[in-house]
Order: sequence, then structure tokens, then C-alpha cells
Amino acid sequence: MLKKSNKSHLLLFLSLFFFSSFFANAADHNLVRLDGKWELYVQKTPEQIFELVDSGIPSDYMSLVPGNWNAEVKHYGASSPCTYGTYRYLCSNLDSNQKYALLIKESPGTSCALYINRKLISQTGDAFIMTRPDFHEKPNAYNPSHSQAKPLYCEFFPDKNGQAEIVFLVSNYFYRKGGLWDSVFLGPKKNVLQTNNLTLLFNSFVIGCLIFIGLLNLIQFFINKKKWEYFYLGIASIVFALRIGTAEYCSFALIFPGLTSEVKIRIEFLVLWIAPISILQMLFKIYPSQDRIIIFKWLKEKHLRHFLILADLLLGISSLILPGYYSNMLVPYLQIGMAIIASYVVIFSISNLIKHKKYALYNSLSYSTLFLGAIIDIIYSRQKNLMPISFFPFFLVAFAIIQILMLAAIQNDIYKNTEKSSKELQRLNEAYLRFVPKEFLRLLNKESVIKTKLGDYSNIEMTIMFSKLSIEGQDKELSLDEHFMIFNEYLKQISPIIKKYDGFVSKFLSGGFMALFPNSEIDAVRAALEITDSTKKLNPSKTSKLKLSSWIGIHYGRMIIGTIGEENRMDDTVISDTVNTAARIESVCEKLDKNIIISQVLKQKITQESTIQIELKELEAMYVKGKEKPLQLYELSRKTKKSQESM
Repeated sequence: MLKKSNKSHLLLFLSLFFFSSFFANAADHNLVRLDGKWELYVQKTPEQIFELVDSGIPSDYMSLVPGNWNAEVKHYGASSPCTYGTYRYLCSNLDSNQKYALLIKESPGTSCALYINRKLISQTGDAFIMTRPDFHEKPNAYNPSHSQAKPLYCEFFPDKNGQAEIVFLVSNYFYRKGGLWDSVFLGPKKNVLQTNNLTLLFNSFVIGCLIFIGLLNLIQFFINKKKWEYFYLGIASIVFALRIGTAEYCSFALIFPGLTSEVKIRIEFLVLWIAPISILQMLFKIYPSQDRIIIFKWLKEKHLRHFLILADLLLGISSLILPGYYSNMLVPYLQIGMAIIASYVVIFSISNLIKHKKYALYNSLSYSTLFLGAIIDIIYSRQKNLMPISFFPFFLVAFAIIQILMLAAIQNDIYKNTEKSSKELQRLNEAYLRFVPKEFLRLLNKESVIKTKLGDYSNIEMTIMFSKLSIEGQDKELSLDEHFMIFNEYLKQISPIIKKYDGFVSKFLSGGFMALFPNSEIDAVRAALEITDSTKKLNPSKTSKLKLSSWIGIHYGRMIIGTIGEENRMDDTVISDTVNTAARIESVCEKLDKNIIISQVLKQKITQESTIQIELKELEAMYVKGKEKPLQLYELSRKTKKSQESM
């Protein structure tokens, strides 16, 4: 199992990295990254720097691109939020007859304006409001948004000297870092456009995969709401998709042109708190944590986990509702919270792996993938010249896929266990039916013993039979073992007869039984006659001194059948005066040495039936125990040939 799992994961990673390598080569072909030192003019408009350049006055700083200007503006005496600056870069040796394009995947600052050869080519948001002398908006307040973040693409021709003067006016309304923080790609229009389209295609593919995985898991959760691990994986996958759609190359800005930077960063930051909480909760849904003690008796593991979740949740909600200035100021704290939860998850996963817990390999692989992807993403964000693209999306998809494989394995095991339990339950139910007849359950309108509860009952009219086996003529008293064996053999022969006539044995009594016939009174009569005949056939050989006889008393009336006892021990029973009367009739059989005696009520029921050949002999009315009035009883037997001829 482990070997197959490793091979599938290796194949997955190779496929992802092959695709990423292909994309990277295609994206980087014939493109120039304008990385390095750019001229930076702090709090100067493009028009002002054009005059300074023409006058030969140098820039305020030479700032690294990609990077941020925080250190530069601090020396200048300003703070990063609520300031603006202009970057300048001069490209030479270009073909003046060829059309070029410029691409920056993440527009700088919270708003910017791009000039090429001193012409305004493109802009995101309104970068010019901040340059006005009357601008006094506080960055930590809910101000009207002048910001926008989206990929910046434009086309241009160099001047006749083959030069292109590239100028960015960057306005930072509220973000904690300012400057030109992404690489600027320059190249022939065809190649830059191809890079832009491939980046969009790649992001769309990853976002689509993650959203599909997320929705698939959420649907699975709504089908079975007990499976919270699907819910948490679905939420984490969707949050990852939102992060890919807003960070680096903001694909969502192309779908929603009005997407502001304030909204964009809030969506991007969701991954810092919702994803860690979801992953942690998912892990402990798969491996329910015991009440393990940490250091002190009053400090349990679940308390620590709940504290981390609550703290991260409060930080996350704060970043969601506070002004953008505070939202991004909380990012370092959210990153710390994410790191703590990540460490918690990794330690717990390694512990499970060491203990050889089930599915621990899946967890270790998935979280290692996510952890490695996060490290690579951090490296890429700090040193973008080391990699052509961010590989983090690949790791997110790989993480989600491995988690799905794990949940599929869990679901498969649950299915097998359920199937096994179902078979065991079926066998158990069949075993119960040996003690509680299914016909009894039907009279209670129950499909299974499992659905029967204490106090279930039905009030119905039907025929009841009491029977007892008589063993006579033995020279010596039978032992209990012998009596049990004879009685058991007798029941093996008699029980099928009762079933044959739609009856069932409700109780096995000492030396006899009680049977119920819910469909017809004639069924009970036919069964009694056949039982008498079968009992005679069961008599041993002539050399034996044993003689078997059956005494049968039959009555008809209303009775209650149901379950009695207590919750931990129930039994089926039949309660009514009809039952007692039938038992007394059977005792009369023994007293008068008659095989079958029926009550007057039953006699009135069966005399209307002309298809059955029986004889009824009226007996003298008798007093029985529990009855104030004497009972009129009848001996029942098969109609003989003599009696038929006499008729």
C-alpha cells in the first residue's frame, strides 16, 4: 500500500513540476527583467522629475527593484504609508521599428501611473490625488478608495534612438510597504503577451482546480454532515484559490475591474487565518485528540488548541473589518499565528507517523508539501530573480489532491467497515429472529428487532393454541436430558406444521408451547389435527414402553401482544383473558384425556366453514380456574368414514 502511494505521489509531483518548467520556459523566453537599481524621486510627480532629469539633477535614491522604499523614505523623514514617489528607468538599444510590451504582474503600491517616453500609458486606481497639496486623508481611517491592484500590461514603440524612458508614479495610501515590489518584464509584444496569457491561463487552471476540489468536498459534507473533515478541506481549498486569485498576479481584478486594493488584501489575507484553522480542525477530526495533559494537570491539549484557534480567529476577523491600514499591520501577527499552528500540525503529524497511525503517511506528505511550498513562496517573494514564477500554487494543488486521496482512503475503509457491520447486523438480526419470531414483529408493524422498543404493542383478535406433550407408559422416570431430547425432537416435527398454516410459536413452555394464528381460525384447527396425527407417528417402536400424546386447547378472542420488561432486558408477551382461557382449556384436555378441545367462541367461528371435515362433540360445561361461569367446550376430531356414512 505504501509503495503504491509513494509512486502515485511521485508521479503527481513530477507532472506538476514538468508543467511548471514548461510554463517557466515559455514565460521567460525573449523577455528582459528590468531588475536592479532604479532612480527613485520621493514625493515628486513625473512632471517634476522630468524637469530634474532635463536639468541634470540626480535622483534622491537608487532603489532596488523589485523591492520596497521603506528604508529610503524613512531617511527622507516620511513614513511608508501616505506617501508617493516616482521611479525612472532608461532602456537603450531597442529596435525603434518594433513594438514592445511591458508587463508587471502585480501593480506597485496601492495605485500607480505608468509613463513611457513621458506619455501616460496606463494606470491603476488614482495615483494623482495624493500628489495634491490639499490631500490630508489619514491612512488609518475608512476613506473613499483611490486604490486598485491588478496586472499592468501596455504596449509601446521606442523613440527613434531606440530608447524607452519608463516612469512609474507610485502612490501608497495605506499599505505598510511601498514601492515597486514586483519585477518589470520587457520584450517584444508577442513574447510579453504570451507570458501574460500563460500566467492568466496557469492561474485560472490552479484556481479552477482548487475551487472544484473545495466545492466537491463541501458537497460531500452537505451529503453527510457528520464528516466535518470534508468541510474543513473544502474551506481551505477555496481560501487557497482566493489567495492565488489575488496575490502576485491578481486574476480576479480582470474579472472584477472594480476590485479595490482594500478588498483585495483582505481576500488575500484570508489564507493566513482561515486555512491554518481549517487544516488544524481537519487533522483533529481525522485523529480525535484525547485529553492529553501538557506540563500542568489543568492544561490539556484541547485547551491549547482551542486557544490558538480563538486567538487566530480574532486576529483574522479584525483584519477583515478594520481599515486597510490596520489589516495589513496585523499581517506579521497572523503570520506568527500561522507559523505556530503549522508547527503544531507538523509535530502532531510526525508523532502520528512515528506511532504508525493509520493515514499518517498521507498527512505527512501533504503537510510537508504545503510547508515546502510556503518556504519556496517566501524565498520567491524576497528574491524573485531566483525563480521565473512562484511555484506555491503547484504545492497547494498537490496538498489538496493528497488530502483528497487520504479522505478517499478513509471513506473506502468506512465503507468496508460499514459493509462488514451490515453483514454482522444482518446475521445478528437473523439470530434474534430465532428468539423473537418475525411474525410477532409484523403484528407490531416493525420491520426489524432493532426498531422494536419497550412498550410497543398491538391490540388484535386472533386464535391462540396451547399445547403440551404427554409422555406415558415408561417403567422409570425419564431423566432431564432424555426428556429434553424427546421434547426437542417433537418440536422439530411440530413447528413446521404451525408455519405451514400461517401460525407461529410465540412461547416454548415447559413440555409444550403457545402458538398464535393471526389470519384464520381454520388455520389453527387444521394445524391441531395435523399435529395430533404427527404426534402419533412419532411414537417409538412397539417394543418401547413409551407413548407420546399431544394435548391441544384452542380459543379465539382479543389480546394484546407487545414488549415488556426494562430497557436492558425486554421480552415479547401476549396478555389477555383469552390467553388464560386457552391455557385452562389445554388443562382440561389433560384431565379428560382428549387430544383437541376448543371453546364455544371458536366453535361458532368454524362451523360456518364447510370445506373442513371435522367432528365436534359437545362436552359437559366445566368450571376452570379463574372463571366464575362454566365453560362450554367441544372435543374436535377428524370426521371418520363411519360418521360420514351415518350422515
